[in-house]
Amino acid sequence: MKTQKGLVRRSMSEGGFTLVELLIVIAIVALIGVFAVVAVNSARSKQRDASRLSHVRMIQSALEDYFNETNSYPEGDLLPLGDVSQSTCLGSGGFAPDCSTDESVFLRVVPSTYEDGLDGIVSCGEPAHRAFCYSRLEEGNSYVIHFELENGLTSVGLQSGVNCATPEGMESGICQN
Repeated sequence: MKTQKGLVRRSMSEGGFTLVELLIVIAIVALIGVFAVVAVNSARSKQRDASRLSHVRMIQSALEDYFNETNSYPEGDLLPLGDVSQSTCLGSGGFAPDCSTDESVFLRVVPSTYEDGLDGIVSCGEPAHRAFCYSRLEEGNSYVIHFELENGLTSVGLQSGVNCATPEGMESGICQN
C-alpha cells in the first residue's frame, strides 16, 4: 500500500503541472495583459494631447507672422480651425477654405483637433463640432483659441478640459475676454 507521501513524489516526478499551477499562470498572464492595455491607452491619450498642443503652438506662430505683416489678427468669431469649409489655410486674406490666390500663405494647412478622447466641451461652428475655436478680439489686436485636452499638463500649467491660447501664451481654463 502506498502512502500519501509516495503519491506526491510520484506526481512530481512525472513532470506535469497541476490544475492550480496552470490557473495561477493563466491569472498572472491575464493580469500582465490588463496592465499592458492600460499603459498603451494612457500613452495614446498623452500622445494625442502632445499633438493638440503642438498644433495650437503652430497656429499661434502663424498668427504672429500674420500680425507682423498685417498689423492685425485675422477675422473670426468662434471659427472652427481646420474646418474645410471655413479655415483650411491662413493666407494674407485671413483664414479661408483655399489660399491659392493669396499673396502670402502663413499656414498652408491649418490643423484641426483630434476628436478621440475628448468630452466635447469645446465646440464651435455650424454645425457645432469639436475644434480649436478661434476668436479675434480688441479690433484685431488680440485673439483667443479655446482648446481641449484629455489630460492635465501641470508642467506647462494646463488642465484636463478647456484651455486657452492668446498672444501672451497658454493658460488653463476659459479665456477671459
